Amino acid sequence: MSKKPVLDNNLRNKITQLEYTGLAGKEKEIKEIYKETTGKEPPNFEIYSSKEMGIGENSGFDGAAVHFYDKKNHINEVYYIFRGTEPSKDFGDVVYDALGIGSGERNNQVQDAKVMYEEVEKKIKSSNSKIKRYGDGHSLGGHLIVTLGLITKNFVNIRGLNDAPVNVKQLQRLDRKFANYVEQQTGKRNGVSSKKLVVLANSYYKKQKATISHTWVKGEPMHAQSFPGSWYVGNKVTMLGDMDTEEMINIGEYPLKRLAKWNLFLKLDEVRYNSGVSNIIGGLSLANAHVDDSVLLNIPSYVDDVKEKPLKHLPGIVLGTEGAFFLTKQAIKSPGVLVQGIKGISQRNQAKLHGINYVVKYTEANAMKTYYQVFDSGSQEEILLDYEQMKKFVYYCANAIKDKEANLNALKQYLHSEINEVFEAKKKKLKMKISREEASPQSFMEKADKDGATLAWFGQKRVAEKVTFDKTFDPLDDSVFTPVEEIISSIQEEVTYYQKFLEAFFQNFEKMMEADESVASDVKSMKEVVGGI
Repeated sequence: MSKKPVLDNNLRNKITQLEYTGLAGKEKEIKEIYKETTGKEPPNFEIYSSKEMGIGENSGFDGAAVHFYDKKNHINEVYYIFRGTEPSKDFGDVVYDALGIGSGERNNQVQDAKVMYEEVEKKIKSSNSKIKRYGDGHSLGGHLIVTLGLITKNFVNIRGLNDAPVNVKQLQRLDRKFANYVEQQTGKRNGVSSKKLVVLANSYYKKQKATISHTWVKGEPMHAQSFPGSWYVGNKVTMLGDMDTEEMINIGEYPLKRLAKWNLFLKLDEVRYNSGVSNIIGGLSLANAHVDDSVLLNIPSYVDDVKEKPLKHLPGIVLGTEGAFFLTKQAIKSPGVLVQGIKGISQRNQAKLHGINYVVKYTEANAMKTYYQVFDSGSQEEILLDYEQMKKFVYYCANAIKDKEANLNALKQYLHSEINEVFEAKKKKLKMKISREEASPQSFMEKADKDGATLAWFGQKRVAEKVTFDKTFDPLDDSVFTPVEEIISSIQEEVTYYQKFLEAFFQNFEKMMEADESVASDVKSMKEVVGGI
């Protein structure tokens, strides 16, 4: 078994939390966190900061790398850590959230993340032993580190913490090899739908998926959202906190879509709602194409100027107020928007769960549940499976196979042996009765003649001297066997179903979890137990 990483998940969370104040010069703090958690001194390490490297000044990107290196103990690990959105410090984060993650049209923060990665790699590649790369990112940082991992394809483990998703349209532009794969599969480079891109990405990045996981606080707002092109790549999800917390509303999804199937008014409202979401995404793309960065990045200054000099901006305030009033009126007419609004107000306190502090808190308290994410090719959606429930179902299937095979054997024995035994026993009993009747022909004739008429023809009593029966028997008709054969066939189908499920489970999960040693070992043990059933 390979050596455990220098940093466990709890330590990685705390260092990611520390990155919000900048990791440059935080050697002392990292040593204290490490010693407090493990009771030991950490291996030698060096910190590389994007700020010190002069990377991200224009885009708002902020990240760091911590390189642990100890030749004697064969340690050579680098942890890339990217922080999330901080609008109060850098409005570039907000712009990228909308234009990069939302519409997939902007790449500047990912490009800066890649530049930093390449610079760090140049500095640490002088070491002789193989480098193991780990990645962590919270919120926007999760989107960045996962996207970087997919592009570089050489991380052993990446975690998104309450992370924003990857945008597949953006990924197609950033990763030339993926773009070529898309073109090979579809015959076109542009105009491929977001849904199709997600399907292709699941296939192309299959190996990378096994190294990526997500850690989400139950009920936090980010992971509940969906929009065209969003993709939470990865095989494992750790849910933290109170598992009874209600999931936040998904603004990208019409809330009454089940009812809309049967109600024409709601169906029209759903069309308008989805159109509005698409228009917003389209508007972001338009903004990226036609609005200069200097305008976008100066929005906070403009807002501050409006606050200080409202009269100067009075015409704009009036227009903005009228526009807001119009949109409010339209929203009131839409049941979908109203439901989302009311629900959103009731859930407003859950927004705080998005913070990195809650990730740290619940991980320390071990308040978590593990799910595994499987891409369902039918619905073309990611499905979360409860691993513990899945394990129970695996054992249920194995025991069901055992019980049903025992029933099959019993039925086959009945079909091929017992039915014939019953038939032979009945024949034997009937033959014995025939022999008794043949031994006493007069007695048989008297019993057969109910009113005596046949034995007293013309007034003279007749005596039966001999009675002979046909002792041949027709073979059993096939219809006798049909009901049993149908039952056997039905049970055999059930056994085959469970066997195929187990085969698929072990085939898929062994491959999916090979990067997660503890789960891979558990799956292997389970396979051995099930194989012995």
